[in-house]
Amino acid sequence: MKGKWRFRWMNRRLLFLLPGFAGVMVFYLLPFLEVVRRSFLRSGNRAFVGMDNYNAVFHNAAFVLAVRNTAVYMAVGVPLLMVISLLLAMLLRNLTTKRKFVSAMLLPMAVPAAVMVLVLRILIDRQGAVNGMLAGITEHFASLPVFEGIDYLNSGWAIVIVLCSFLWKNTGYMVILWLAGLSALPKEVEEAARVDGANKWQNWHYIIRPGLSGTTFTIGMLSVLQIFKSYREVWMVAGSYPQENIYFLQHLLQNWYLKLEFDRMAALTVLLSLVLLVVCLCLQKRLEQNGG
Repeated sequence: MKGKWRFRWMNRRLLFLLPGFAGVMVFYLLPFLEVVRRSFLRSGNRAFVGMDNYNAVFHNAAFVLAVRNTAVYMAVGVPLLMVISLLLAMLLRNLTTKRKFVSAMLLPMAVPAAVMVLVLRILIDRQGAVNGMLAGITEHFASLPVFEGIDYLNSGWAIVIVLCSFLWKNTGYMVILWLAGLSALPKEVEEAARVDGANKWQNWHYIIRPGLSGTTFTIGMLSVLQIFKSYREVWMVAGSYPQENIYFLQHLLQNWYLKLEFDRMAALTVLLSLVLLVVCLCLQKRLEQNGG
């Protein structure tokens, strides 16, 4: 009788999970399997070409450039976002009026992409506010050369501008997540450690850092995903063929889409999925090693 009741309970739980699983199958898993199948076919006549599409992707100069730029963008942007947001969360942790600061930090997420792009244009255009301010400064000092303005989006400053906009838009959200993780830590353990003579560094290293391992994994994955989602602002500011340092994989995918090169797009999508899977597994392994 007990086993029969357990079987019925399992069936009920499976019924509750079935709608969500069906949605994942229909809208995610099956379309991805179709993309995998198309990555081995030629887009014109659907002929099987094996690994030719993947070879074409790897031997494409634009692909090499886009991979390099995306890797640099991710390697710099993700750690900066995580560290800056964690430092701000630690500063806000014990403030009694932190709600006002948190609300202000969430404001960038509410700003539409078009408004953000317009503000960037006003600031960094050749005739924009930044160049105007620098020109005004040089006019007051005769020893300085005449400032003619910088075309920031077509120079080495482009990647810096993209990184700054990425940090500005996403830092507030990550601060909220860090604060949620910090609030879940037992304060009694930290108070006991202080009574036993632990300093702030020891408190961070032995109590706070291990306790935030799960939050670190979540924020790390979300930061990587936000890197790929920030393409919209980059495209609206610099177009489909931007300065060389900010030509990312999303630019490559869009340009191939406009050229109807769906076979290469499918191969590149499969490769990106594998890379994200590897990153996820590496972060999870790191989390397990830290005792998360």
